[in-house]
Amino acid sequence: MHVSDYMTATPITIQTSADYQEAFQIMEERDLHHLPVVDAEGAVIGILTRRDLQLAARCFKEAPAEVGEVMHSPVTTITPDADLAAAVERMRHDRIGCLPVSTDGGRDIVGIITETDLLRALATLLAQS
Repeated sequence: MHVSDYMTATPITIQTSADYQEAFQIMEERDLHHLPVVDAEGAVIGILTRRDLQLAARCFKEAPAEVGEVMHSPVTTITPDADLAAAVERMRHDRIGCLPVSTDGGRDIVGIITETDLLRALATLLAQS
């Protein structure tokens, strides 16, 4: 089982200069829990979570604040051909809920694998036994 078997291809991303309220709106509309943050060239440079945005809302209230001020950085990525167990171990070890998937170390994001994707993989395995 590989990351590519369970990742979400071409994930929704947001640029670092966007307002955090725009990120919150995207996450609400698309029912997302993680949002990769990219620079002007499309390289992944951060991750936003719903919790990050909730904390930002408490801190900034209605004041504008760029996504770059509230995102997590640096970002750990994984390749699509990586073993799914490697993704699980990296997420467990780093205590993170997702990994952007990239073929070139983060310069071009091709997917994202989340805890939900890993639960789907587990359900598949359990159904086969």
